Amino acid sequence: MRKFKIMKELFEKKRYVIDFLPKRVPADSSGQYFDVEYHLLNSNKHVDYKNRFVNVILKLMCYYDISILWEKWIDNPSPELIENIINTIMKNHSGSLEILFIDENTLMVFEWDCLYLAVFNPNKSMKKLMKNIAISEGLFMWKS
Repeated sequence: MRKFKIMKELFEKKRYVIDFLPKRVPADSSGQYFDVEYHLLNSNKHVDYKNRFVNVILKLMCYYDISILWEKWIDNPSPELIENIINTIMKNHSGSLEILFIDENTLMVFEWDCLYLAVFNPNKSMKKLMKNIAISEGLFMWKS
């Protein structure tokens, strides 16, 4: 129950995203954001983005202990489990994975219909590391 309470509180904190775009697309943009997003999520290209997001999570696991919410809380899951969960989410076109960095008081969320990872309440050093990891995967991190 403690982890659920922490997770609920973190959803109210500052939010950042690790995204395939370098900044938010304005609501009045004349671009084709939703068409592009739909294409990337529903073509074979989704595998590339899935791999990038898995890699971000696995790289962060090298630095921090994590707990994930997948049917129940699992402490320090294996890299294979992380990849299998995200594969399942993408294959089923439904679900989310909540990743709690308890020692850092940070939450990361992966949802199947988004081309980003949401990050709530990262501290300054974690944010710097996340930005570097995102760049290494061809992604961007910015305040949402």
